[in-house]
Amino acid sequence: MAMVIKNNEAATHSLNTLNNNSQALSKSLKILSSGMKINGADDDASGYSISERMRVQIRGLGQDDRNTQNAQSMVRVAEGAVGSTVEILRTLKEKALDAANDTNTDEDRAIIQKELDQYIDQIDDNAMITFNGRYLVYDFSQPVSPQASIKTFMHSLDETSLSGQDALDEAVRAASGNVFHTMDDLVSSFLNDYSANVGPGTDGGLTFLKEFCDIDLTNDDTGAITGMDAGWFLEKTAESVVPEWGPTSSWGLPTSNSTTIQGLTINWVNANQTTPLASLTAEEQMIVKGLNSEWMSSCLKLIQDSFGMNFEESGTSVKSIDLQFHSSTRGASNPALSSSTLAAVGSSSVGGVTNALTLIVNMDYYDNILANDVNGATTSAGAGYLDRTLAHEFTHAVMAANVNNFSNLPLYIKEGMAELVHGIDDERINTIKRLTQSGSYSTMENLLTDYSVTNSTQYTGNGTDPYGGGYILLRYLAKQGSTMDRMMNDITFQVGTKANQAIKIGFADMRAQSLGLREANGENLSLATRDKATVAIHVLDTAVRKALDQQTTIGAILSRLEYTSANLVTANENTQFSESTIRDADMAKEMTEYTRNNVLMQSAQSMLAQANQNSSNVLSLLQ
Repeated sequence: MAMVIKNNEAATHSLNTLNNNSQALSKSLKILSSGMKINGADDDASGYSISERMRVQIRGLGQDDRNTQNAQSMVRVAEGAVGSTVEILRTLKEKALDAANDTNTDEDRAIIQKELDQYIDQIDDNAMITFNGRYLVYDFSQPVSPQASIKTFMHSLDETSLSGQDALDEAVRAASGNVFHTMDDLVSSFLNDYSANVGPGTDGGLTFLKEFCDIDLTNDDTGAITGMDAGWFLEKTAESVVPEWGPTSSWGLPTSNSTTIQGLTINWVNANQTTPLASLTAEEQMIVKGLNSEWMSSCLKLIQDSFGMNFEESGTSVKSIDLQFHSSTRGASNPALSSSTLAAVGSSSVGGVTNALTLIVNMDYYDNILANDVNGATTSAGAGYLDRTLAHEFTHAVMAANVNNFSNLPLYIKEGMAELVHGIDDERINTIKRLTQSGSYSTMENLLTDYSVTNSTQYTGNGTDPYGGGYILLRYLAKQGSTMDRMMNDITFQVGTKANQAIKIGFADMRAQSLGLREANGENLSLATRDKATVAIHVLDTAVRKALDQQTTIGAILSRLEYTSANLVTANENTQFSESTIRDADMAKEMTEYTRNNVLMQSAQSMLAQANQNSSNVLSLLQ
């Protein structure tokens, strides 16, 4: 090897080796100090990317588990509130059964009522429970049931200062909770659903009625708005829809020319009919006895229960009604009554405000009324029970007395509301089927889009169409506008790392009103009499079913959340293990590598010193 001094190849080589060993030693130190073999993208670009994605997944799974635990805490809060309500409902059922027993007097029942009122208040307190400021089983929106939807519709018409189409639009908005903004929106939605779901034959119509209107034509329920078909608590059959107790032998004639019942004074003898009560026919006397003893009070109570409207309101424009009998065979005809009409309420108004009411009964049908039937059955074909007919007509009377410009409402609204009281899906089943079968779309469209038709003499179609069509439309409004069968507070728990990995739960409204224990006007379920206590038992049975259904839902969600949490923990562990395999250092292996690099670095340093020493040997030649 030549002895040179300008380029020290051995020193340069040793220096490069020393630098390489220094870098290797530095890398070993970084790995050993961090415990990871990948500390940056320069260590392993693909491995670093995979590892970072896994770290995001691990962090996300950890947050999901915390979300799940928070969700369990929230649901347990709701569970406690519902559980307390169930306990109260058990107690209320006991109280109702006690009140229904005639070993108690009405004074005893009044004492029981005070206790019941306190329990109902506590149910509302339970519903006010919150988690992190959020109400869980308390819904502030209205209405809460199909019946409440119709009550809201009627209240809006009763209280509005608007008239005509504007009043109807306001009522539709209120009744549907803004699902529909105008009457046109309601009708358009109805016709769209009708068109899309009513197929050939009758089956399509039956399915449409059931799914979109809650009208079941296959059972004994009449479809009254307070009946089981409309989501209430008791099946209403043709015989029971207007409840009477009888017997008719206990019914008596009034002792004066007028009687006031629930705020309405009925005039038995009036200017248009001067015949004394004692001179009426036996059948006419039977009707007067029924009205005086049970029919009028039962009908008005049914209307109050259905619509929350009565003659005792402060804004009622007229509080009396004249009774008249029509009979073509006796010359007692009335031009306001057609030959096919069973009974009718006539009204007169000034400036849209009703100032007189008349109840006309067509004796051409009820001259054959059965004296021993509490429902007012007659052998005349096509007449049906008189109590149902009276419930229909008294609905017109109550509306006329409370709703301004009642006479200007569309015919299908007036008749449809009256049909809702007692239901017609048993009596007008053929009309309803005809209106909801393939090929009848234009009939429904023409009926529901002509708001100018206000009475039967103006309607040019089938005479029963406004009754059936109005009934179907209003039941559609009640179904679509209500929230009874939908969950009130939809809550989403994020339990996965993807956007759509979530658990949704809907807490039902557990307020006393939603459970049927309190009316919209604040009046509580009553145990004041044995009859009311019997009705209360049915209401409480429905309330218990609803509360238990919610409790079952909550229990199922809690169970699912436990499994979700366990799955998240397992997924977190497995992902961490996978990430560790990619990124964590084998410390024994890295220590061995560190020792080797350390020795090599020291060796390179020594050799560099020796290489530098070689150049100084040239000086010995220059001496």
